[in-house]
Amino acid sequence: MKKAIIAVTAILIAAACFFAGTAVAQAIDGGKNAKNDPAENSQQTEAENDEKEEEEETVKKPVNVFFSPNTGDDHMGNATQWNPVKTKTEAKKRAKNLTIAEDEEIVLLEYLMTVDVKTQAAAGVFSDAGGVNMIPFTGSTDGYYFKGDIVGTGCDTQKYAPNDGGVMFSARYMLKGKDYKGQSCSIFIENNGPALDLCVPTIITDSKALADWQEYDLRAIVVPVDGGVSVNVYRIHND
Repeated sequence: MKKAIIAVTAILIAAACFFAGTAVAQAIDGGKNAKNDPAENSQQTEAENDEKEEEEETVKKPVNVFFSPNTGDDHMGNATQWNPVKTKTEAKKRAKNLTIAEDEEIVLLEYLMTVDVKTQAAAGVFSDAGGVNMIPFTGSTDGYYFKGDIVGTGCDTQKYAPNDGGVMFSARYMLKGKDYKGQSCSIFIENNGPALDLCVPTIITDSKALADWQEYDLRAIVVPVDGGVSVNVYRIHND
C-alpha cells in the first residue's frame, strides 16, 4: 500500500513539473514572439522616426545681435545689422535684455565682410518637375579684412522644387585681392541656403591671416540692392 501511494505521489509530482515547465516555456516563447513581432517592431520604428522628424523640423527663428570689432560702436550702436556694437561683450549685454518667443533664439553675429554683387541677365528653365534660374554676376569687396574683386563671373543657381515646394539658393565665386596683412590671396566662397537671410557660406582661402575663416561657423545675409545684392558674411558665436 505504501509503495502504491509513493508511486502515485511520484506520478503527480512529475506531472506537476511537466505542466509547470510547459507554462514557463510558453511564457518564454510568448515573450520572444512579442519581441520579434514584425508588425509591432515596424510600428515602434515608425513612431521613433516620427519623433525624430518632429525634433528635426523644430527650427527656431534667429534673432540676430550684431557686433563688429572694426566698424561697430558700443555707445552709438544698437546691435542691428546696419548699426552694430563694437565688442562681443557689449553684444552679449544687449542680447540679455531682449525678450524672445519660444520659437526664437538669439544668435550673436560678428561682421567679417561684404561682397557687393552686380547681377547680369538670368537664364532659366521651368516645368512640372521644378525650375532652375541661373544668374551670373560680378562684384568686389572693400572691407577691413580683405579687399578684392570677383574673378571672371560667379553664378547664383536658384532651384525651385515642384508644387511650390520651396527654393534653394546656391552661389559660387572666387575673389582675388589682398588680406589685412597686405598679402595677395584668393578666397573661394560657396553660399547655400533656403532663404536670403539663412545662407551658409563655405570658405577656402590661401591667406594665412584669414585661414581661421575656413573653420568658422558662418552665416550670410543677402540683401537686394539696386543692380544686384549685398552679401554680408558673419561669424556665428555660440558661446
